Amino acid sequence: MIGDRVLTFSKKNKLFAQGDVVLIAVSGGPDSSALLRFFANIRDRFQLKLVALSVDHLLRGEDSKQDVEYVKKLCEEWDIDFFSAAVDVPKYKKEKNMGTQLAARELRYSFFAEKMKEYDTPLLAMGHHGDDQVETMFMQLMRGSKPKGIPVKREFSNGNIIRPFLCLTKEEIKAYCDTYHIKPRYDASNEESVYTRNAFRLKVIPFLKSYNPIIHENLQLISQTVQEEEAFLFEQAENVRKEVVTYINNPIEAHVNISQLRLYPRPLQRRTFHLILNYLYKNQKTDITSRHIESILSLLLSEKPNASVHLPNQLVAFRSYETLSFTFEKDKPPFDFCSINPGETIKLPDGKLLKVEIINQSTKPDENSLKEFVCSATNISLPLIIRPRSKGDKLSVRGLGGHKKVKDIFIDQKIPKHMREQWPIVTDYEGRILWVIGLKKGEVQPFPSSNKWLRLIVEEN
Repeated sequence: MIGDRVLTFSKKNKLFAQGDVVLIAVSGGPDSSALLRFFANIRDRFQLKLVALSVDHLLRGEDSKQDVEYVKKLCEEWDIDFFSAAVDVPKYKKEKNMGTQLAARELRYSFFAEKMKEYDTPLLAMGHHGDDQVETMFMQLMRGSKPKGIPVKREFSNGNIIRPFLCLTKEEIKAYCDTYHIKPRYDASNEESVYTRNAFRLKVIPFLKSYNPIIHENLQLISQTVQEEEAFLFEQAENVRKEVVTYINNPIEAHVNISQLRLYPRPLQRRTFHLILNYLYKNQKTDITSRHIESILSLLLSEKPNASVHLPNQLVAFRSYETLSFTFEKDKPPFDFCSINPGETIKLPDGKLLKVEIINQSTKPDENSLKEFVCSATNISLPLIIRPRSKGDKLSVRGLGGHKKVKDIFIDQKIPKHMREQWPIVTDYEGRILWVIGLKKGEVQPFPSSNKWLRLIVEEN
């Protein structure tokens, strides 16, 4: 019996238990209608609280309204609580500049999450079946992603999504509908090859099943194995991430200690990069593929001390010696010239503050760190200029007795290439470089009777 197989599969994967609240996503099609019937059959045995949820995406006019009405009638017939929502997919799609399928999914899941919050640790049952699993795993391979497939159970909202029908084929579900005289609704768009997934379902799946009718069972085992192993490896990678990765929030960046990361096996390196991308892309819809991960890994393995790769949504990974940095190019506004006088404070490109002041005393004030610069104010032309580097820049370095190219200072200090164009340099009004902030200080000879001193201080904002 098909129902017994689903029950065995559900028990094996611990999908539900006695007394659970089960919300069921029902479109009116054969898969979800059969799922609704399955839970209606076992409701009393397991003392389940059942709630059906149906969504009209406003994409198919009267047909989609009729789908919702059909589900409502099933629920009345089988004595199941029913809730529905109409969501404006065309409007949302335009506002968010996304595809129809993604827009529909986001709005649908938003409604599901909203209803789940009305219950304590509920389950959301969905009608995905074995053929869906086959097409999902092959499409993941085609995109260059790991073939993890559809999870049997995963966290969602304040509960879990469960998929009891992953053990069945589409044909078995149709047979189940026939057994219970269910006359499901059919969405004509599912029979069109406009969407890649539909084309795969209509053409590729039948071809694969002609060679192996139980391919869905084999791939279901592979999917569960991959997901279990991935969960373990990502748990280990999270420990690695805590050790080797530093995050900065304004602008959002990540910096990796290459020397430390190299100590770990390649599988953990890959998953550490995946965790970084998940964090950086957390507010963006970005499909991370194996190609992206391998391109980042190539920076780690490269013999070149400086290299970079461009990733989706203007994210760039830069290698500079033993540091690998991730930053969004759009978060880096162009750094231009600005002027500053004593008594003023300005914001530097990295968000820190530069304060300038005049100190009156007979001896030169102490400088506590590379974050402070003090020189005689008697032969400095004001205002000071803060600017990015220019080709051929040279600095009269304190204690060196000569000049040094700013380019060489950056190289000696191992400043990543992508940061050099944003690095602030302080000059006087005549263009003499006084300070490569935080790196090197210029030599300014005071007049013998100097008692006025110019102090520049960099502070956290």
